[in-house]
Amino acid sequence: MRISGRRRSVQALNRAVDAEERAVTYIAEPSSAADEVRRLAGAGELTEQFRGSSRDERRRLRAGAAEIAGPLVYERVSRPIERRRGHYECATTPRRMLPDCLDRFHDDVDGVLEDLFAHAHVPIANLEGWLASRLRRATIEAYRRRRGARGASQRPRVPGWLADALGRDAWLVDLAKAILEWVGTDATAGCSLWPLNAFAERRAGLTGDHAVRETVVAREVEIVLIEMRRRPEWYEKYVERPLGRKQAPTFTDLNPEPKPLPLVDSYEQDETVLRELASLAIEVMIARIDRGEDAAAVAADVLGTVFGDLTISDGLEKAPGDHGGSQQVATLVDDPAELKRIVGAVLHLLGDLRPGGRPSEQ
Repeated sequence: MRISGRRRSVQALNRAVDAEERAVTYIAEPSSAADEVRRLAGAGELTEQFRGSSRDERRRLRAGAAEIAGPLVYERVSRPIERRRGHYECATTPRRMLPDCLDRFHDDVDGVLEDLFAHAHVPIANLEGWLASRLRRATIEAYRRRRGARGASQRPRVPGWLADALGRDAWLVDLAKAILEWVGTDATAGCSLWPLNAFAERRAGLTGDHAVRETVVAREVEIVLIEMRRRPEWYEKYVERPLGRKQAPTFTDLNPEPKPLPLVDSYEQDETVLRELASLAIEVMIARIDRGEDAAAVAADVLGTVFGDLTISDGLEKAPGDHGGSQQVATLVDDPAELKRIVGAVLHLLGDLRPGGRPSEQ
């Protein structure tokens, strides 16, 4: 039985033993294979011996090297990361790691082993010390190679044109980077396309706002994606292509936990979402107008992007098809006359908020 749902290639299986066996091997007593790895490394013959060996012998040497490198990677790399994530059970032993965390640990160990067998062509008296000195470099390079193999950017960066399009807003720019990082990994977000909960935690850490809802983050993700799609070739290369290589989620919870009773009425939740989206829309509009864009065109574009097709609270207390305030907002934005009236009100509001007076309606 596989520990995780991540599909490993045939080449990966040729490099390593089964995941369950490795999790135990990393904490077992040194074997004859591990002793052989130490002897060959001390003589400066490990790389040559590994390259010239049969397939079975290479697997034996990799297993022996994993016994040596595994505990180092776990203590120096995996455990600190899991503690920072709040995965305290994963930080106790490899045997108790969650599937995705165990996959990352295995990937890091594989990266260290690839570095070892590629560079152990000189005598290494202290193998653990030599490995420890190269852990960071080896794991980072392996991570970048995996991203490159998926067609994603090896070093995710937000280009200047995208940062400008997002108004240089600190959170939206960071969210764009998070999206570029996410598409290049093989992790999944359950039955969702984006890890909205992780994005919400990242938002809270950056902005200090710990009350934000995932519905708001989902809308912010869409705002970023809309700006990304304005350059179709770039979007296809750095977002669409690597995202399409993720494994489709197949898990369905047949016994979901009942939803907790809300502390406030649904209309109050809707009002909170609308206020948060309005605040974000105003920030984006001010940034774009300050760059010289036509104020009326910006207001219409941003309002349509943020509130068009908006569907929020749909609790059981509402009649079927009744989406309350969210449906009213979408209807108003889609009506040209109403949109013109709203744009005028928004421009007047922006004039009150900005020190330079009312923006030109041109």
